[in-house]
Amino acid sequence: MSWPIIARRDWRNTAGQRSTKVLLGLVAYVVLLAGYVYPVLTQEPYSTARFTGYAVGWLTTLVPLVGVLLGYGAVVEEREDGSLLLSLSLPISREDVLVGKYLSRSGLLAATLVISLVVAGGLVVYPYGELDPLPFIGFVVLTVLFGAVWTGMGLAVSLAVSTKRRALVLGVTIFFLLVVVWDTVVDALGLALEAVGLVNGELPEPLQFVVGLAPGRLFGRITDGFLNPAATVDGAWYLSEWVALVLFAGWLVGPLGFAYLRFRGEDLS
Repeated sequence: MSWPIIARRDWRNTAGQRSTKVLLGLVAYVVLLAGYVYPVLTQEPYSTARFTGYAVGWLTTLVPLVGVLLGYGAVVEEREDGSLLLSLSLPISREDVLVGKYLSRSGLLAATLVISLVVAGGLVVYPYGELDPLPFIGFVVLTVLFGAVWTGMGLAVSLAVSTKRRALVLGVTIFFLLVVVWDTVVDALGLALEAVGLVNGELPEPLQFVVGLAPGRLFGRITDGFLNPAATVDGAWYLSEWVALVLFAGWLVGPLGFAYLRFRGEDLS
């Protein structure tokens, strides 16, 4: 298998790019800022477990954007300049390319998230906070997987199109639809249904399920259900944190898997 070679080479090349340093530096800055202001802007008790619910709001927009921007050029850039065909003429398979690129790009984001969250946890604990290690470790793992979901979607775009410009447009479009537009439409829908008297404060549970399918909303529901002691997940069984976990796993493997099926049989010449 050649994917470890591809992963190491891509890690070095990607980590050395100025754009990557800016993106990952922004992630670290925002996470550290969240850890710093959490004890200032919230009420006691301060703990790393309660910090998980606070940090979700800081991460559900930034991590998707950074993940897509890290992943969108991973394969299509080499396809455009012809180096991908050269690599595939060696004992390297398309699966090796996929695994190596995915582990490299998602690994860079994961390392940044882990280090910055650990430091942010220290800011929460010192001097008046409380360390709840198991929920906090679970949140770090969940956040890394959330980053992997969006890096995977960026890589899926890179596998699915033939030019870097198309990959960028498609990746940014997916980000806006599933993050910016999705939340705006959900809020507008709730206000509209309340204005005509069909709901009173909450959407019907089947509709809550539909609007909760976005990765960011699943990320928040899993955090509230499993990790944040200050929050609960109520409603029908299909709104539970366990169902959210299964759907989240679908986002982790689904887009990348479908894109690979297309990429595997495509003529790259």
